[in-house]
Amino acid sequence: MNDSKLPNLIIGGVHKAGTTSVYTYLSMHPDVCGSSAKEIGFFMPLKYGKEIPPMSEYSAYFSHCAPGKRYRLEASPSYLYGKDLIADRIRSELGSGVKIVFIFRNPTDRLFSFYERKKANAYLTQNTSFGDFIRKSETFADDELEDYRDDEEALFMRGIKEGFYVEYLPDWINLFGDNLRILFFEDLKKDAAGFMKNLCDWLNLDFSVYKPEDFVIENQTIAYKNRWMHKTMLGINKKFESFWRKNVGLKRTLRSLYKKVNASSGRREKMNAEERQYLDELYKSHNRRLAEFLRGRGITQLPDWLN
Repeated sequence: MNDSKLPNLIIGGVHKAGTTSVYTYLSMHPDVCGSSAKEIGFFMPLKYGKEIPPMSEYSAYFSHCAPGKRYRLEASPSYLYGKDLIADRIRSELGSGVKIVFIFRNPTDRLFSFYERKKANAYLTQNTSFGDFIRKSETFADDELEDYRDDEEALFMRGIKEGFYVEYLPDWINLFGDNLRILFFEDLKKDAAGFMKNLCDWLNLDFSVYKPEDFVIENQTIAYKNRWMHKTMLGINKKFESFWRKNVGLKRTLRSLYKKVNASSGRREKMNAEERQYLDELYKSHNRRLAEFLRGRGITQLPDWLN
């Protein structure tokens, strides 16, 4: 049974599908309290056959939340991939009323954004091209990690197969039913306000508290001039994450200033037509199965990549 110190709203997937933006927008709502760190990953050890820490450690991320808040929110986009191992435990620890949100994105675009972000943050070597990443990720697709990590080999293992959404979703749908909401990054990108209005209606939150300027893109990958400066700023951002979460306006101002200092005006890497065609074909059958699965459950407003 959930209590006032544990979350009752979780964004559980997926990486590079706008989860940081949606987490930030929801945390700005007066009836929502976001965790002190966005991506806690508290339940992830279960995916690797390990036990989670005491629930008191989890509740500490919400110790700042006022009792009157309707929702206590966290966002760990890897939860989806734990299937029933994580879904069952979340329900048993947090109660049947917990709400789950998954945001899916065209897996071809998601993979490139995932690659681009990890390379920008120095988890991939600079001479690793996107074509290299695709080939290496395919060779590791059948391998399983023994623990959640972000080193280069782990990224190859996770890359392609994290786009096979239909392989992971059914357990969550079967367990959470109407308490699970599936949304799409393409709708967020096209109309962030409309996306949030839809989500707020589902959560019974007053959308009118927002202003148009609230919907700034968060966690956007940028090309940078100085690698050392960028790594230093990433470290500062992580170390003081709790402070930034409470001071979104200040963070946005400083981020804007940082981009003026260290953002590169050079051309960013792009996915070429052959790479896109190859990945679209790779994901085609999985996307078709996902579309059929969603339509079978009454979800018919689907983005182009599922039509």
